[in-house]
Amino acid sequence: MSTILHNSSYEKSMNEYIDHTILKPDATRQDIVKLCSEAMEYKFASVCVAPTWVLDCENILKGDVTIATVIGFPHGNICMDNKDEQLFRTSHMGATEFDVVIDIGAVKSGLWKRVENEIHGLREDLESVKVNRNLIIKYIVEIGYLTDDELFKISDMLIKHKIDFIKTCTGYGPRGVTVEDIVKIKKHVGDAIKIKASGGIKTADFAKQLIEAGANRIGCSSSVSIMNEINNTR
Repeated sequence: MSTILHNSSYEKSMNEYIDHTILKPDATRQDIVKLCSEAMEYKFASVCVAPTWVLDCENILKGDVTIATVIGFPHGNICMDNKDEQLFRTSHMGATEFDVVIDIGAVKSGLWKRVENEIHGLREDLESVKVNRNLIIKYIVEIGYLTDDELFKISDMLIKHKIDFIKTCTGYGPRGVTVEDIVKIKKHVGDAIKIKASGGIKTADFAKQLIEAGANRIGCSSSVSIMNEINNTR
């Protein structure tokens, strides 16, 4: 369907990198049906939706495409118990990937023990969920708010507690991802954790640059136009 892309960890087609996403607050069920239909047509890595739409996606996709959802979205400043409940409920609705927003206020306050306790707790809770599927957790760090020291400290915590992905942005923060962000993260973490680039990815060229810089997954809502752009230039 598309040309093969390369980075230090992967080589696969563009569609296999993409989490086909709709997280706007006014998304309708019709939008969700369209998202799922496109994901099946293009064979995207997953659909990424708000928790309220997970069961609808499960009923539409019937296992054909992975379902990802967001936890504590978009600011991360909900109680640990609420994040835990969202994770538990959506896992039993059919989600197998969970994009968790870090407690940004705690990070900026230097409350590192609180931040680490949450990361550790959610990792343990995910391990205890009794579903017959492989579950993946991604932590959204909202990189536009972070200093390099904060970013690297969070990255080290995520690696320590065996989080699967570090994810750059929610799309509701001060900015989206840059190639420089991915280069910086990749240089620090190496292959110890995967990287999901998200926030403002609208063109095939930008997506390719992010993958070449080290991104293992791309989160975007412009997925179909990116694929059409690639296919039209072949």
